[in-house]
Amino acid sequence: MAAAPADTRDEDIMSERDEASVKRWRSHPAVSDLIAGLSLALGDKLRAVVLYGPAARGEKPSGESELHLMVMLADLELGTLSAAGPALARWTGRGRAMPRLFTQSTLTDAADVFPVELGDIAERHLVLHGRDPLASVPPIALEHLRLQCERELREKMMRLQEAYALSRGKDAEVIRLIVSSYPAFALVFRGCLRLHGQEAPESSLEAAEAFSRRAGIDPAPFAEADKLRTHQQVSSSAADLFARYYAALERAVEAVDRFAPSST
Repeated sequence: MAAAPADTRDEDIMSERDEASVKRWRSHPAVSDLIAGLSLALGDKLRAVVLYGPAARGEKPSGESELHLMVMLADLELGTLSAAGPALARWTGRGRAMPRLFTQSTLTDAADVFPVELGDIAERHLVLHGRDPLASVPPIALEHLRLQCERELREKMMRLQEAYALSRGKDAEVIRLIVSSYPAFALVFRGCLRLHGQEAPESSLEAAEAFSRRAGIDPAPFAEADKLRTHQQVSSSAADLFARYYAALERAVEAVDRFAPSST
């Protein structure tokens, strides 16, 4: 019984932190411009704008390309999409990622197809406009989650291998590959942790370290990748770091084959 007040205080602290974060991101010039533009063009057809990913988890983004948004619409008719186009074009014109466009029904239907992403978004997101669309998304099926974890790790490794081949091992390109791929792998690691009923840490580094402990992998390459993403210095050369990062990811792919959904 004594734990209840502490839990309540934790929830209050989280709520206060979320409120402060929502206020800060709503006042971001590009975010406020997008919401205003979509509201003007769509009226009540704009149902919600949700921030997810590193920025929603409180991590310092490496750049505005890491500002990930979900835009909820009343429908995905061609007229609605065309009306939303100018505001979306202004947003993406500065190198930001295209927001994911959903209706409530398409979001619900995607739960079994994208359990890694939706599980992560549902666990940590900030509603910047409208009502929370994640509140009515059904629970993620663990078997769907396991299949996507394995598929995503293998697919992302393929993309990394292809990009490295094209980089010809140049230091600047190799560093760019580490920085751009690391958050995506950390996302899958959080999904793998959920398979065991383990709460996934909010930060990419903590998620990578927790996954590494579970999988028996050296987390050091991921810690250095995290430093690069946040523009900190690392002691390793680009070639050495990529070699160790790549080896750790190969072991991660092998380990996820042994991961099975928690029975709880």
